[in-house]
Amino acid sequence: MKNLFIAFTILFTSSLFAQTHEIIKHDGERIDINFIKIENNLVYYTLVQSTEEKTISQYAVAQLNEKLKNDSKIISEKIQLNGISDYKKVVILKKHQTIGLKESGVITSFYGGTKGETPLSFSDNGEKRLKQNAALQGAQFVVILANKPKDLKAAIYTY
Repeated sequence: MKNLFIAFTILFTSSLFAQTHEIIKHDGERIDINFIKIENNLVYYTLVQSTEEKTISQYAVAQLNEKLKNDSKIISEKIQLNGISDYKKVVILKKHQTIGLKESGVITSFYGGTKGETPLSFSDNGEKRLKQNAALQGAQFVVILANKPKDLKAAIYTY
């Protein structure tokens, strides 16, 4: 019985001494969290008053501040676009990697491939066309919804 009591005491008091951090997002929002890890372009954390694990896109987070040590770590740099010429800065993400980013709309385009073009080169040129359209609208992130001849479609995201 004594060992069981000690085990429960340690279990419940360990959450009181958890390392608290602060996330600063690129849009200026600040969130107090307990940091877990960064993996697959996602930051895993729990809120201070909860034990439920949550995620946010690594691209939405500017920096992570550790409160106890006054230590700061830059998670991602903010992407600045100056028109269509910066299309190479646009990042292609999967849908689950957009948590914390704002959807700005859907873009479509048309890309007529040339005769003898391989499916890989068509896919690359389709991605390039979608990135150019996203850069023109000032969107830093793209989630490709369709990359087929006569049907290029993507959702665009910003901070």
